[in-house]
Order: sequence, then structure tokens, then C-alpha cells
Amino acid sequence: MSKNPVDDILNELNEIKERTGDGSSDLDGSFGSGKAVFGENEIFESVDDLRERITEDEREDKEAHEQGRKRIYLQTQFVLSDGEILETLKRANIYKTQGKRSVIYTVIMAVAAVGFFLSCIYGNNYNWLLFSILCIVVIAAIWLVPIFHLKKLARENSTGEAIEIEITSEDITQKMGDKEWIIPLDKSGTLEIGDEVLIIRTYHGQMFAIPKRSIEREIYKKILQILKNGTEPYDD
Repeated sequence: MSKNPVDDILNELNEIKERTGDGSSDLDGSFGSGKAVFGENEIFESVDDLRERITEDEREDKEAHEQGRKRIYLQTQFVLSDGEILETLKRANIYKTQGKRSVIYTVIMAVAAVGFFLSCIYGNNYNWLLFSILCIVVIAAIWLVPIFHLKKLARENSTGEAIEIEITSEDITQKMGDKEWIIPLDKSGTLEIGDEVLIIRTYHGQMFAIPKRSIEREIYKKILQILKNGTEPYDD
């Protein structure tokens, strides 16, 4: 032990980093990268706390390896609420006139409505008033039709059927009734972090929603980091 206790702590931290940061282990790298073990921005109050956590994770990985299976980081089930289904549908971009496009179209229609109204006033021609009203109707349709339709779809898809998921560092398994999907976490899909849900998109266009409430707060950051490691950020 050195004379400076700070040096001892730094040395120990460096040793821990070497053991976990490069994905090495006593089982020829079967534990995976340390990024998949610790959650994003996870804070440890002491070296002992960090050492205890690493020891626990290595033990669980070793047990999974010896039993010839993948380590499951999350196993839970949930029923999507109307609000969660609605948010998922909104992020599915079913309507092209949403987001920035809806704002642009609204501005164009508003300018046209004002122009037609002024033409009606100064030209004393009430036909222009009809066009002004028509522009206002189009603006209402741009905003209201998607909302009402998506709410209807959300109600229709609220079957109340439970969904089971398992998350490992390699894939996500989702089961609903007698159906099962396996989503690989190999960077072939994307991850979008919503207000209430985490949305996984596969390379062939499927969407899977995981409610944030179904993940315990203590492991949320870890699960989020695993999903980030296995996907690309979603770019609308």
C-alpha cells in the first residue's frame, strides 16, 4: 500500500476499469462489455460499493454462462394503456401532416385565409370570403382529423392483453398470447425515447413499445444503456 490513500483508490479503480471496460472476464470474455453492466450516469459512493456491484454482476453472469443461457436483465409483463398506445401511434408517423409539416401547412393556409379575407373586404367580393373560410376548414382538418383518428385506433388496439418481455444484452423477447417476437440488439434497429414509452423499431419496419413504468426505477438506467448499446438512435 502506498503512503497516499488517494493513490490506492485510483489504482484500485484502474484495476476495476481494466477488468470490466474491455469486456474481459475469467470466462474468456463471456461477460460482455462493462457498458452493458452499469447504467448510464450510475454513481457509486465508494470503491467498496463499486467492487461489490461488479462482484455481484460477475457472479450472475458466471451462473448464466455455466447453465448455458443468456443473462436476463429484465423480465416483466404489462398491458399498454390507451395513452401509451396513443403515443406509440403518434410516433409511427401514420400521417404525413404532423409535426413540422403541420406547422408549415397551417402557416400557409393562415396566410391564404387572411389574403382572401382582405380581398373580400377591399374588393367587396364575397366569393373571396368563401375561400377564406375554406382555408380555416383545412387548418382544422390538419390538426383535428389525425387526433380523432389516432384516438380511435388507440381504443381499437386496447385489447387488454398482457405482453411479456425479456431483455438480455443480446436481444429482446416479446410474447403476447401464442405469438412471440425476438428483436436482436445488434445495431440493426433503432431506439426512440418517448414521454411514456421506449420504442424499438426493427430494420423491416416493426415497432415495439415498452412502457417506462414497467421498468423499476433502480434498474431503469441500466436497461436503457443496454438498449442504447444494441440499437441506433432513431432519426425521424
